Amino acid sequence: MTTQQVAARAADRGASTRAALLLAARTVFMNQGYAQAGITEIVEQAGASVGSLYHHFTGKADLYLALFEQLNDQHEARTRAAVRDCRDAGVSDPMRLLLAGARGYLEVCVEQRELVAMFARGDGPPGFHLMWRERLSDWVRRNTEFFARSGEPLDEAAAIVLTGAMLLAAAEVSTAAGVENARQRADGVLAVLGRLHVRPA
Repeated sequence: MTTQQVAARAADRGASTRAALLLAARTVFMNQGYAQAGITEIVEQAGASVGSLYHHFTGKADLYLALFEQLNDQHEARTRAAVRDCRDAGVSDPMRLLLAGARGYLEVCVEQRELVAMFARGDGPPGFHLMWRERLSDWVRRNTEFFARSGEPLDEAAAIVLTGAMLLAAAEVSTAAGVENARQRADGVLAVLGRLHVRPA
């Protein structure tokens, strides 16, 4: 076996261990909450060792944040794809594009209801909820900049309403009983947002 093959196998094992630890952490956090979850339970569920956990992560908070980053990546990808598809269909109205992105975001929330509910509970590491809000605010800020470039500036108050609505919508969708109910809640929020009038700031 060559050095490259040995390195590739080690990398594969490392990636597999990391994925197992994240899956185990997700299960333990969902079942027990962040505060009550223990490192020992996570490594046991993953079939790993404490040493391997600390090789890949700095601790419990790092696992939690890594799960959030995975979800955030899904939100980013789906939001961008939804806006791109809308543009490809000939849509140029900034509000319709923003709503397409919002629908993509909420679709992920529907599909990942249990994970979103875990983050929405508020028992994560200190400062986590602020971080989630900042991520969503950053997304709305980028959309606001798009409105400005299109010549239809988005009023600051409207941007604040959009951010707050999306935060609340994510939390409400995550607690819905079943996919259809979750989608109805998402559709309701998007319908209300669609009635917002965009006026020059």
